[in-house]
Amino acid sequence: MTIYYSKVFLRLHWGYAVRKRSNKAKPAFLLPPPATLIGAISFLKNRGIENVLIDKKNIGSPAFYMKGLKATAKLTSFASYVEDIVRNVVCLYQRKERQLDPSHRYNIIPEGKVYSPGGMIVAVYVTDSLTKEELEKMSWGIIRIGSKESIVSVEDVEVGEAKKISGVVETDYYFPATVEVVEKEEFVNLVSFWDEKAYIFNQDAKKEVYMLPLRSFPIISTKVKVNAKEAYKVGDEYVVFA
Repeated sequence: MTIYYSKVFLRLHWGYAVRKRSNKAKPAFLLPPPATLIGAISFLKNRGIENVLIDKKNIGSPAFYMKGLKATAKLTSFASYVEDIVRNVVCLYQRKERQLDPSHRYNIIPEGKVYSPGGMIVAVYVTDSLTKEELEKMSWGIIRIGSKESIVSVEDVEVGEAKKISGVVETDYYFPATVEVVEKEEFVNLVSFWDEKAYIFNQDAKKEVYMLPLRSFPIISTKVKVNAKEAYKVGDEYVVFA
């Protein structure tokens, strides 16, 4: 069974916003989760399809059916995290007797964003379910990461055969928190991403803890050494999934 990888170089227009699930406040992730990356690459294949029926009873994103696809990313340019103060409609969060009251219609809400005008994210996809040609075509079809305003331009796509390995490797792509860090642990940031239930609407997605090897001020990915059980050599780099 051949395993292919796609390394996609995404030029940011202003940055990106992938917001965490919360009631009113909208903090954002420092890097897009795997579910967001898989949703982005599925756009070309599912263009015009907003939702699909899942398990004959639930409605969700067509990205749910992108089985056998792993994803990770890194930030290769300096960035900063900010939370803009935005006036939003919040009446839907109010009690029924207050929803029609104009005084409770709006509120000031912080919305998180990662700013990096002209910066670059590199996303890596590893799959045993897509052909090399399908993977490359879909990689060129990425137009945004996260919110609809988070427009990106694909500058280059590198596609090849991924070599599965284990042992000590160096990586600056994020990886699951179950992986042992053996060097530069001080640069690791813990974050909870969503699992695949994030694709199902009105479902509570489970949280999966990941490690982001990042320098914080300003934000940029940095290399750490880990002891991996499942890693792949993608070109001259390594990505780790277990």
